[in-house]
Amino acid sequence: MTNMVPSLLRRSVLLITTLLVSFSPHVSADELVFNTEEYPPFNFSNSAGETDGLSTRLLEAALEDANLSATFRILPWARAYTEARLRGHHCVYSTARTPERQYFFQWVGPLVETDWAAFALADSNIHVTGIEELEGLRVGSFREDAVGHFVKNQGIPILLAAADRENILRLEAGLIDVWVSSETVAKYIAADTGIAVKRLFTFNRVHLYLACHPSVPKEVVSQLQSSLDTLRAEGRDERIRERVLEQWRWDP
Repeated sequence: MTNMVPSLLRRSVLLITTLLVSFSPHVSADELVFNTEEYPPFNFSNSAGETDGLSTRLLEAALEDANLSATFRILPWARAYTEARLRGHHCVYSTARTPERQYFFQWVGPLVETDWAAFALADSNIHVTGIEELEGLRVGSFREDAVGHFVKNQGIPILLAAADRENILRLEAGLIDVWVSSETVAKYIAADTGIAVKRLFTFNRVHLYLACHPSVPKEVVSQLQSSLDTLRAEGRDERIRERVLEQWRWDP
């Protein structure tokens, strides 16, 4: 019986040590997860099935320079965003840094800049010049999107899709009258689908970021920000931008 006590104590200490290690707040770079969505040309799945895009390549370069790594995943935006809010060591991009989101995350960026705009089919007889004139029209956005939230906060009801690409199809099908989105993304989707749209007006300019869960070590966030700043100072961000966007020239 006396021999069993030290044995039980040793097992208890081993179990407690294992649990402490398992629940340690430290995370290696290999455990970081970067969620994103199909939001071209900033982030998308290319023909090889790889996560690609302007923001993706900027983050890949920053990770490499900082000697860090992360797993990239493309998900529906609502899930990508929610996971980054609720799951440890997860981040999400390309994310607008709005007042509502500010304190949920640690931020790295900006990665890119874009205008928010309203669109209709090219042959539509809709001619409006501001958000207040959208009243009475069917306006489309998608779940957890900052553009739709912004317009909704101005008092305009929003019809939500699961993903932004669905909105141009809803325009063509006559299910919505106006589509609010990032201008850069809308241009890309219009070119890719072959559906002609016209820009009605622009109403905001925003920067998009990598937004990380508070559990991501601050030194990792700092390293990524420093690497991104160096990329920009050296002009490498512009070279990456040119390579990604050169095939998507579009005259609004």
